[in-house]
Amino acid sequence: MPVMLPTLPLKKLVVEVRYKPELAFYTRMDAVGTELADHYPDWVRSPLTVEVRNKKKHQRVFLSHQRTFYEADLARPDPMQEFGHAEETLAKICSRLSLTAVARLGVRQWFACDLEKSFACMVDEFAARFLSNGEDVATILTDRMSDMLFVRDCETSDGWKYRLALSPMTKEQWFQTVGYEQNLFELPEEENATATFDDFRSTLPETFLFLDIDCFQEDVAVNQVKELMATFRRRSHELAKKLIEFCRR
Repeated sequence: MPVMLPTLPLKKLVVEVRYKPELAFYTRMDAVGTELADHYPDWVRSPLTVEVRNKKKHQRVFLSHQRTFYEADLARPDPMQEFGHAEETLAKICSRLSLTAVARLGVRQWFACDLEKSFACMVDEFAARFLSNGEDVATILTDRMSDMLFVRDCETSDGWKYRLALSPMTKEQWFQTVGYEQNLFELPEEENATATFDDFRSTLPETFLFLDIDCFQEDVAVNQVKELMATFRRRSHELAKKLIEFCRR
């Protein structure tokens, strides 16, 4: 019987909306930042962009004239709560910017699942399960495989697309692959600091299954964004659970 996960090991979430540039954006962006200030007390303002942050929760929102994204690093994963907060935040932003449509909606998630297997064992198992090398290829690639990455681009029956990447990974490789902003974390010297980068780093296993699922669709009406985000979440989480259970065997 497969082991059911109490919660998915989601470690990073990015939700992005792209939209048609309008000059009116520059008169509206400060209102957006002000409305979000209670939850995001830290902010950076340039002539062209606004960025607000919550260092305790490793969250930030970045706004520019043609795209906005919500980013979160999860020390203690709670995917449902994080998606709910992202949906609420983006709904406020779309309303304040008077958007009626977005050129592209994207939801990207990075998972780190401890399979309690060695890195070398995972490489061998993943190669056997995900890479189909015929005899002709084997005569060319004769050296021992020391690592592997499985990537697939897919289109769903509903018309939206996603890219899946899956591989064994070490903690060191994670921080070489997944981008991080130091200003999303408290500094160790800050008073009562409990959410530093080192604190977050310690939550990752030494070796694990790496999953990167990037869902997207173009030309989306604003009143469909919430529903489409829910679809992305549901389908990607079903996929992640099945892949994790498969790789645990």
